[in-house]
Amino acid sequence: MVVSTQNVLRVGFVPEHFSSPLHMAVELGFFEKEGVVVERVCCPSGTGEMTAKLIDGSLDVAIALTEGLLAGIAKGHDAYKIIGTYVESPLCWAISVGQDSRHVDRKSLRNGTIGISRIGSGSHIIPYVLADQEGWLKGTSPEDYEYKTPFEFKVLNTFQNMRDSVNDGSSDAFLWEKFTTKPYHDSKEVRSVDVITPPWPAFMIAASTRHLPITADPNHQSVLARFLKALTKSTQSFVAPENYEISIAFVQEKMSYTRQDVQDWFKGVRYPVEGGCDKISEEALVRCEKTLVEVGVIQKGQEAGVKERLRTKYVDTNVAQFV
Repeated sequence: MVVSTQNVLRVGFVPEHFSSPLHMAVELGFFEKEGVVVERVCCPSGTGEMTAKLIDGSLDVAIALTEGLLAGIAKGHDAYKIIGTYVESPLCWAISVGQDSRHVDRKSLRNGTIGISRIGSGSHIIPYVLADQEGWLKGTSPEDYEYKTPFEFKVLNTFQNMRDSVNDGSSDAFLWEKFTTKPYHDSKEVRSVDVITPPWPAFMIAASTRHLPITADPNHQSVLARFLKALTKSTQSFVAPENYEISIAFVQEKMSYTRQDVQDWFKGVRYPVEGGCDKISEEALVRCEKTLVEVGVIQKGQEAGVKERLRTKYVDTNVAQFV
């Protein structure tokens, strides 16, 4: 394991359009101005890959799905804590099947096989939210004698493998972010049968406990505080009306999306412009944890004292501020 030096942060990200402000912050020198060196680490398998890297020490910071970060900490992983918000708007997940699949809507997926990137990833957790909405969960946790998992899960690691799996019939469906999947819907490689949007912020920022400051000293900003300050400046610049055309072109170039798809995504995405990336909605995290308990991702009985647990177990309040 290579340990990061004090002002160098290895930052994990998903290779999706949401990561554009991170890339802009590096390329336009926002981090450099704050005395922080950011080494971007692409994690195509998503949140499950990033939490594993935080745990094994190969990442210092991860920009990952809210539900995956919460679930990992709730299950006993104490190698990282949440330090901020990256995308305030919820994530819209496309439910995709093979082009020639018998499935025409979500209802026929009950007891089917769902392709996922990794255990603990959003692609693994959100199907439970789908099952809860459809009333397919029997019992409230794996400890209940009546509990029955609503799906079989097939770990496939990559987005490409998930697309291949629904077409070769080894899985029935997979869930992935809507606009990332849309080009493959348009090309008819895979087919969309529905979407699902959980009611909490899409992406939060987690940091290895090795980098967490001992106190919130206003006279000495930690490297993480400076990282969040620079990232906030980048998100503000990214969504500023005067930079609209530059931002649209940046995403098009990075992702090879159509202009219309980028514009449609841009209309609905919300970055933490006013409050800053170091602000966290307490209500949103309470809502997310409550849902994870209800669908059996987090053990039943952990819902007691949730607000106190947020401040002591999940979030580092020396870096982040609750709103």
